[in-house]
Amino acid sequence: MRLWAITHHGVLKEALRNQSGDFVRNAAYWRALAEGEVDPDHPLVAMFDGVGSMLQTDDPDHKRVRRLVQQAFTRRGIAHLRPRVEAVVAELLDAVEGAGGERVVDLKSEFAVPLPIRVISELLGIPPQDRARAHELTTRTLSGLQEGAVQELCAFIEDTIERKRARPDEGLISQLIAVRDSDDARLSSAELRDNVLLFYTAGFETTMGALASGVQALLEHPDQLELVRTGQVAWSQAIEEILRHQSSAALLPMVFTARDGVQIGDVVLGKGEALLLAYMAANRDPQVFEHAEDFDITREPAPNLAFGHGVHRCLGEPLARLELETALPAVFERLYDLHLWGRRPGPAPSLIMHHPASLRVILARHVGLGASMLAA
Repeated sequence: MRLWAITHHGVLKEALRNQSGDFVRNAAYWRALAEGEVDPDHPLVAMFDGVGSMLQTDDPDHKRVRRLVQQAFTRRGIAHLRPRVEAVVAELLDAVEGAGGERVVDLKSEFAVPLPIRVISELLGIPPQDRARAHELTTRTLSGLQEGAVQELCAFIEDTIERKRARPDEGLISQLIAVRDSDDARLSSAELRDNVLLFYTAGFETTMGALASGVQALLEHPDQLELVRTGQVAWSQAIEEILRHQSSAALLPMVFTARDGVQIGDVVLGKGEALLLAYMAANRDPQVFEHAEDFDITREPAPNLAFGHGVHRCLGEPLARLELETALPAVFERLYDLHLWGRRPGPAPSLIMHHPASLRVILARHVGLGASMLAA
């Protein structure tokens, strides 16, 4: 499969802004797929071909659906979740602290994963007994590596919707069902399913990645961690650098050229070419960010593309920021003697997402750690 990738910050920003002229989201424009040059069963293709969430649609459908749901994700709408996010953070950190002894804790699996899962599940109305399955299907889907994962996740969501239709609650899924079943039927069944899929996958995976990668980056740079702990650098500034340097969505599919002769940088493309959106590369573009490969919370924050740009900018940004602004300071306040344990983990297996496969840490006060143990 031959694909182009947009890697420069300015070019990607322009492509994201220019959704109705040179670029479109609808996979029907993909020439190679239409002409049989691409395997339709490839996991990367299955992630968006035939899936009609807001991420894969153009106006006017995109604008119509976004208008229906955006009130649930405004900063004012999300603000009422703060006490619940704080409570979940405290509960999870209580469990980590309570481990004690010489137990090595995987802070990814015991904190970075369950926090956003619980928050987005409660917002949507996904019951606790279904969350492990939703997590597993989401991880498989966003790896871009496993055939059939998207179909299984869609089936899970359709089943959830049917159960919510029979027994509605206060969650967002039930609210969207009410919109779907209203007289004017402003949401189709497929739109309802696909946007619930989008809310869950985006609401979990991206925040989880930023949490895990952010904790790892700060522990690997203790001098910078000390700056935020002592108030010399604000947590808001540190979080901007985490979002830039540790972009959770490293490579997202995809936009398509809407006409012949579309120029991207020095390249001119014909109609129907597919382009991956390389957010991580763009957020480390040396033309925009000085010493772009360095993690540096003291840098003057420059606009990054962690949440996208333009009409498709991430609807869940206020929720993600609330979780990061609550969770990251709490980790380093509660677990003051936190240290990385063992060798640096490799990345989680995924074509598109960026986060460590694990985040093993230990509290130094629980055992008498020497320098040689920390470097093991």
